Amino acid sequence: MAEARPLRVLHAATFLSSFDRLLVAPLLLPIARDLDAEVAEVALMATVYLVGYGLMQVVWGLVSDRLGRVRTMRLAMVVAGVAGVATALSPGLAALVVARLVAGGAYAAAVPGAITYIGDTVPAVRRHAPLTDLMTATALGMAAATLVGALLGDLLSWRVAFGVPAVAVLAVSLVLRGVPEPSGPDASRPASPPGLRVQAHRVREVLTHRRALLVLVLAGGEGMVLLGVITYLPTVLQAGGTGTAASGAATAVYGLAIVAFARLVKALSARVSPARLIAVGGAMGLGSYGALLVDRGLPGVVTASVLLAGAWAFMHSTMQNWATQVVPTLRATVVSLFASALFLGSAAWTALGVPFVARGDLVPYLLAGLLTALVLTAVATWTRHRLPG
Repeated sequence: MAEARPLRVLHAATFLSSFDRLLVAPLLLPIARDLDAEVAEVALMATVYLVGYGLMQVVWGLVSDRLGRVRTMRLAMVVAGVAGVATALSPGLAALVVARLVAGGAYAAAVPGAITYIGDTVPAVRRHAPLTDLMTATALGMAAATLVGALLGDLLSWRVAFGVPAVAVLAVSLVLRGVPEPSGPDASRPASPPGLRVQAHRVREVLTHRRALLVLVLAGGEGMVLLGVITYLPTVLQAGGTGTAASGAATAVYGLAIVAFARLVKALSARVSPARLIAVGGAMGLGSYGALLVDRGLPGVVTASVLLAGAWAFMHSTMQNWATQVVPTLRATVVSLFASALFLGSAAWTALGVPFVARGDLVPYLLAGLLTALVLTAVATWTRHRLPG
């Protein structure tokens, strides 16, 4: 199909985006040791990265309305590559935090840009499958991040681990030159780029659209319970005596399981209602917190990783598809706000976990996650059933 090659390039960009985002997870302790800092201080890297990632979603969406989807992504990937090089060369913690903030803000263009590109080029009846493929590329990036990052951190240095995606994303920015801008009846970009006043009006219009606002709130909750805890899984294992490489391999199961579950979701999506898919994903999310409450050793973390992967595959792909449908005329803005809510929720939950990780007592944090996951599952399932459109 004519759309296949552009989508493969977008898959590469989203792969590297997720790789870079989760790369810090197995490297918190090695970085802390190398820079003679506390783990809680190094964990600030993960929080500011997600804050930048969340806040810039809307900005890149507005920029893409003016510059075009592909040109915007190329620009963002160049900035991401430069920030990655700065991360690898950072002399201290302050420079490292700033570099990660910039990297997070730049990589923020990848996933919503790819989602919008799919929404602009693939008819709605065929959209769930390529969105699931996109999620698979994202999952592979996360699996590779914890595994490759941990190995490079053990064998060479955490600096080399951050340098690898930096070089790769600069190469992708060059390949993106051959990807055409969206065109056709499903393309949501107007012929004349809107001014800032019009763009601000679009954001207000989405935020005052009740169904769209509901989806954004649910996305924030999803980011909290399904993404926030992942950053700390390798650290939990390392604190119990597991080596860096082994902890990375254990949590790499998360990304690999998403690939397997995504295939199942892709097969089921044509005959199972979105509400039921969300319910299954929510139940698996609840199970993941239950597993961690019972055991925070290797069996518990691996089990939680698999269940979190299933929750992400079932719930997130369904919510993501809903975001592309809720206000079709404002698709780019909705998708950007959706991603922003998702990762700001993740940043908030990651920040909430810092003091619990620092003192080695995750039980209150996990109980709060279990309760939040229960509320999210109930509300998302019910509202998606009542609002089928």
